[in-house]
Amino acid sequence: MYRRAKEWMKKNSLFLLCGLFVAFLEVLGILLCGIADGGKAYVFQPKNVLLLVFAGAVTFVSAAAVLYGMLHGGRRFVSGGPERSRLFSRPVFYFAALLIGWLPCWLAYFPAIYSYDGEPQLIQYTEHAFNNHHPIAHTLILGGCYDLGRFLQRMNCPLDGMAIYAFLQMLLLAGAFACGFAFLIRRGAPGRVLIAALLWCILFPVHPIMAVSTTKDTFFAAFFLMEFFALVRIMEKGEGAGWADLTGLCIVNLGMMLFRRNGVYIQAILLLIEAAALLCCLPSYMRLRRRADAPAGKNRMKLWLKLAAVTLFGICLFFGTEAVLLRATDAGPGEAAEALNIPLQQLARAYKSGGETMSGEDLELLYAYLPPEGLANYRPYITDGVKMYFNNALYEEDPAGFWRIYLRLFRKYPGSYLIAPAYLTMGDWFLTDTSHTAVYKNWWRDRTGYLITDATPVFAERFVKKENLLPAVRNVYEAIVTDCVYQRFLPAKLLFAPALYCFLTLFAGIAFIRQRRCGQLLPWAAAAAYFLTAAAGPCVLVRYVYPFMALLPFLAFQVLREDSSPVSVG
Repeated sequence: MYRRAKEWMKKNSLFLLCGLFVAFLEVLGILLCGIADGGKAYVFQPKNVLLLVFAGAVTFVSAAAVLYGMLHGGRRFVSGGPERSRLFSRPVFYFAALLIGWLPCWLAYFPAIYSYDGEPQLIQYTEHAFNNHHPIAHTLILGGCYDLGRFLQRMNCPLDGMAIYAFLQMLLLAGAFACGFAFLIRRGAPGRVLIAALLWCILFPVHPIMAVSTTKDTFFAAFFLMEFFALVRIMEKGEGAGWADLTGLCIVNLGMMLFRRNGVYIQAILLLIEAAALLCCLPSYMRLRRRADAPAGKNRMKLWLKLAAVTLFGICLFFGTEAVLLRATDAGPGEAAEALNIPLQQLARAYKSGGETMSGEDLELLYAYLPPEGLANYRPYITDGVKMYFNNALYEEDPAGFWRIYLRLFRKYPGSYLIAPAYLTMGDWFLTDTSHTAVYKNWWRDRTGYLITDATPVFAERFVKKENLLPAVRNVYEAIVTDCVYQRFLPAKLLFAPALYCFLTLFAGIAFIRQRRCGQLLPWAAAAAYFLTAAAGPCVLVRYVYPFMALLPFLAFQVLREDSSPVSVG
């Protein structure tokens, strides 16, 4: 019995380690929340120690069991041949089904959902006061649709410009998902997998709401999906990848970079990976160049060289395009504080925990960059309260001075520097966290909810009129995204947790490594690179994690279907 248990544990050590990792983070999250609410004495109360032990044990068993069950049961679910009707073998079917499935949400929030940065972007456009804090390309598209709607209404055509924007965005996102279904069809996914993925894309409420929201994150997610599938296609073909595949990759890379700055960082990380792979291939090729298997090494080198060239060209093309857009719109530069979210939170946390013990010299240097009102505006889960007071002009003049005081306080308050990023990124790794639903509470119009759906551009109310064409449908969505009714049921709460999709993406990479499927790692690296850049953002919001939610069914199939060779479909 003992020997069998030992062999089972050795065979399934990956699931146990993943469960232990999730359990550790769950305990850490509960501990940090308890410290925030009840102070340090919270840790030493016996009942709370028992709660932490119980939570860790339950999370460990649950995570390991769920991962084990998903992998072993999931392989049976995705197994099978490509038997299905011709209708289910056509990506256009899924494209049309998605548009029809999202239609009720669009009518419920007609003409669109105004949320997050949509309003300030429209203000920039109407006042012609652009800056590249928001993507210029997205602002121009949003503003162009708004102008078109004003023109049509003046011509007595009752069509709102934001309805045009929402429809175009739905087409783009449905097209990106259709690329995913083409990927499943090419891999020989059985009909049950295709239907399950389609139901996920239609019924999980985040998808239809993001499809009709005026936020740049939807455009970014669409291009993110297309880049993933383009990379998968190229890695499938290897040296056989033609210029059409590489040109398509370059176009979607450009689109991703134009609609979020994160896209530039993703491409920079991919370029480093491709350059490293190229350097690793070089010694092997040099050793084998006179042997019969030299062509294989040469082909690998050609593939990585092509990928590196396309990535580098895409980055250069982006900066050239951005320069043209900035010049055409007279856009001002973004603020330096946008790239300093974690350092600013660390400084504010250090001031909150030890401001009374700071020397006068430290305070003088700190106040030069962050005045007292900004430091006092510290909120653990969002940086905007601190960031809005940051002295960007002084930072541009003397960035070294900022980093001197940053390092100086780091030596004195290392605990604050460690705990500040933990609170800021809690939604990315704490499964039962709810901070992502309350980051704007007592801050920005006192809004709470899983997704923001109630904003309306007041300045444009003459040409932007919200209509509730399906009240019953809207009530259902509002109960989920505003009232957060799912939090009453633990399984549903976990399903909506941003951390779940971060974990699943991480575990997909571990599975690829364990299965020695190195060809799958480059597309996955794009997702991992995005996570690193999103974790350095101003807060954790669902819209930041949305690319992982959109990618989930396709990435899961790729992991579970170990035989990942493409299947020809007639």
